[in-house]
Amino acid sequence: MSPKVTFTICSAITFLFSASAYVAPEFFTKMAFPAAEGLALDVGISMRYFMAAAIFVVCCLFFQARNLVRESDQMHILLGGAVGFTIVVATILYVTLVRGVEATIPSIIGTGLVTVLMWFSWAKIKS
Repeated sequence: MSPKVTFTICSAITFLFSASAYVAPEFFTKMAFPAAEGLALDVGISMRYFMAAAIFVVCCLFFQARNLVRESDQMHILLGGAVGFTIVVATILYVTLVRGVEATIPSIIGTGLVTVLMWFSWAKIKS
């Protein structure tokens, strides 16, 4: 898969996560913390908005990275994305398995897919 296609797919996935966190922050907060009420719920909702904004930044960066021409530039961005999303997947799994916070299946699948695409495309350019 070409880096341009990888960046496009990853941009679309991150956009979907950002938009969904922005449109339905209470839903996602209640999914993760079903017992949250009052101030705790308000803090969780605020954190979802911040998270949506941060994810949108990543979406914009991936979308603009599609236009990089030199493979060496693409390789550096792909490696950074792969390492970053590996940490995100590890964190989601840790919080789900060790801390007992319920993670949604789409978030695990989506971040896992982005991680695999990034590593795969980086390895393809490197070889």
